[in-house]
Amino acid sequence: MTQTAKVGAFMLVALVILAIFIIEIEEIPLGEKAGRFRVQAEFPSVAGLDEKSPVRIAGVRVGIVERIELVGSRARVTLSLDPQVRLHQGAWAEVTSLGMLGDKYVELYPGPLDAPPLPPGSVLSGQSPVAFDQVLKTASDIGADVKEVTASLRRALGGDEGTAKLNEILDNIRQLVAETKNLVAANRANVDQTLANFRDFSATLKQELPKLAEKLQRLADNVDSVVAENRSNVSDTIANLKDLSARLRTSADNLNQITTKIARGEGSIGKLVNDEATVDNLNSTLKAVESGVQSLKNTIGRAERWRLDVVLRTESLPSLDDSRSAFGFDLHTTEKRFFRLELVDSPYGRVRNTQETVTTTFPDGHRETYVQTKQKITDASTVNAQIGYHLGNTTVRAGLFESVGGFGLDHELLQRKLKLTLEAYDFNRDIKPPHLRLEGRYFLTPNIFAFAGWDDPRWSARSSAFVGAGITWRDEDLKYLLGTAASFGGK
Repeated sequence: MTQTAKVGAFMLVALVILAIFIIEIEEIPLGEKAGRFRVQAEFPSVAGLDEKSPVRIAGVRVGIVERIELVGSRARVTLSLDPQVRLHQGAWAEVTSLGMLGDKYVELYPGPLDAPPLPPGSVLSGQSPVAFDQVLKTASDIGADVKEVTASLRRALGGDEGTAKLNEILDNIRQLVAETKNLVAANRANVDQTLANFRDFSATLKQELPKLAEKLQRLADNVDSVVAENRSNVSDTIANLKDLSARLRTSADNLNQITTKIARGEGSIGKLVNDEATVDNLNSTLKAVESGVQSLKNTIGRAERWRLDVVLRTESLPSLDDSRSAFGFDLHTTEKRFFRLELVDSPYGRVRNTQETVTTTFPDGHRETYVQTKQKITDASTVNAQIGYHLGNTTVRAGLFESVGGFGLDHELLQRKLKLTLEAYDFNRDIKPPHLRLEGRYFLTPNIFAFAGWDDPRWSARSSAFVGAGITWRDEDLKYLLGTAASFGGK
């Protein structure tokens, strides 16, 4: 197979793979997903939510987040939903996550099924989850309240002062009993009158008691008949009352045991109430936990600010009847700095110069020695390993360009859709000046780009125009692809 046929086959396979990636990454609706519709929702905060995040109903994926924008002080999110989704009046949305540290997504509540359909152009109300910092603050407030309560109990019941208060309560009880005794003595006449009235009442009751007994007998007969008719229900009710009474007795016994242990200073709560050292240790532990949580929060925050861009590109060099391909990634550790590492299949290979000493002996016996330089070209892949800094719309890069030292400049135009590049490297080659490369790159979509330019214009033997295309995956694209692969693997 000729080199041109190999390049053509490689480009065909790359285009097929590129088409598959475009369909998956750009969520191009095909088959059952054709005809997606859009709806908007507003949230107080969408921290952690990115474009292309999933949209779910009852945990089932029904669409993606298409766009996130700021409207006033609230975040407006555009949701692209599958055609079979039906929303009714009363529908709302919520930003939530899969587990404690899982990816954020939008949970959609479609509203009551018997409600009218949602009118076109409606904006759903959205709710944001409680922030982790608020949970920590609430826990800290609860701990402060518990500390104040235990301190109050310790001050009220602990030490000599608590003993004095208990003695004062006993003295008050003694005084109350004495005053009650004096009150009865002072009102004895009234007590005697009360007893006389009770005797009159007893005499009256003696006369009326037979009549009352007869009425009670009739009532008892009626009750017996009612009980006989509902005996099974009464038995169940009595059994339930007995069971409830037993449980209340058990609970009371447990409560008495707990309060007794607390009073003796046993257990964690007992030590907390009676032992100041335990309170101090608890405070120290809470401070250590707070410090650890803050450190974990800072570490996770730094990792979340990193961004990884994976790039695959290929180009054709018609004048050389050859091609160049590269695959690698850019790791953005800050807003200004990034590191680039790429594996490049260079059409020139790797050039190595070696020197050999040659000695020639002539017929007359004298010798001549000279140094011969040989150039060896291997087909080994070359490497781009660079560090770059963003200076506004201009980017400066330095490091290895196809395994040799050099530098590069990038300038972005048209709202970052067009990028112009100048690279200069291989300054030590003896044959020609440094290797120059001029390139213009245009992003057809946020992920797909096409580029063209001129390679090594100062050396006519290697000078060639080039044209090519490529694709880049950002963090959110990689998360989506990994999630799609996991769902396919689960099936």
